Amino acid sequence: MRALIIFILCVFIGWGGYWVVGSMTLESQLKAAFEEAGDQGIDLQYSEFGVQGFPNRFDTVMRDVDLKIPAEGVEWQAPLFVTAALSYKPWHLIATWPQEQSLRIGDFSADILTEEMQASVVFEPDVSLPLDRSQLVAKDLRLTPAGTSDLLLAASEVFIATRQAEEANNTHDLLISLKQILLPQEITDQINPDQTLPVRLNEIRIDSNLELAGPVNREGVPPLRALDLREAKLTWGAINITLNGRLTPDSAGQAQGQLALKVENWREAFQVFVTTGLVQPGWEGALTALTLSDGNPDTLEAPLNLQNGQIFLGPFPLGTAPLVFSRS
Repeated sequence: MRALIIFILCVFIGWGGYWVVGSMTLESQLKAAFEEAGDQGIDLQYSEFGVQGFPNRFDTVMRDVDLKIPAEGVEWQAPLFVTAALSYKPWHLIATWPQEQSLRIGDFSADILTEEMQASVVFEPDVSLPLDRSQLVAKDLRLTPAGTSDLLLAASEVFIATRQAEEANNTHDLLISLKQILLPQEITDQINPDQTLPVRLNEIRIDSNLELAGPVNREGVPPLRALDLREAKLTWGAINITLNGRLTPDSAGQAQGQLALKVENWREAFQVFVTTGLVQPGWEGALTALTLSDGNPDTLEAPLNLQNGQIFLGPFPLGTAPLVFSRS
């Protein structure tokens, strides 16, 4: 029995020593990283910083955080920011944000309010820290202009997840989902003046695969080389809009390719598109003929072509193709 007690004490002391050394090393390395970031034009200020969580976790706690990137016009402020990792699995991080925080990007400033906001990031246990998978969940998200109660956007849940794809190197699956989305009143009054649609959009969901120029690791995120949309879907009442297809960059970095568009209850959606200026009222006849040729008058199926920096629905121009790729 005495030998067992001595063994347990030795294990406890050894583990405690590991935690103390590990926590001191982590705190020192993070402070060095903060200084290095400062040399690169990133200004990080806080009132308190330390490592807690003895004996099984390394929890980094920062209070009164003020992060500025002047060259990009970005500033983020939060009263508290916490990351946690198991001491025996430090490559798996969990980050927790406070219920209130603020963000400024250029002239845009907003307060971010959530009931809960947490992210998880898992790296491979390698010196370059390749990203294996990640996810972020925000409950009862509400964005308001800084210092006001006016609404910019609200959602009952925001879910974003990535994981390394198995089929090819340097590819990651990306899933984005927003549920029960509420837009500003002036926008809903414009696009839904008769209130024939629900106040909230049911869901926006994007299931995609990203083909990158290299691995995602501690060096950063490499340029996007191709985007495969398995399904991008918007559901609002009886309206269902889906897109799928593959996009690649043109020489200017704008998306090019063809997407398959499907709109259920398309006439109701068409009126929304007219009020937003996305389509012209005179297009309805041609689109009606297209649905009749497919045999389902309530569902519109047509290709969206992105070429020469423009988006076309058949022969009809919809606007400028998005700049989602790096320039060649």
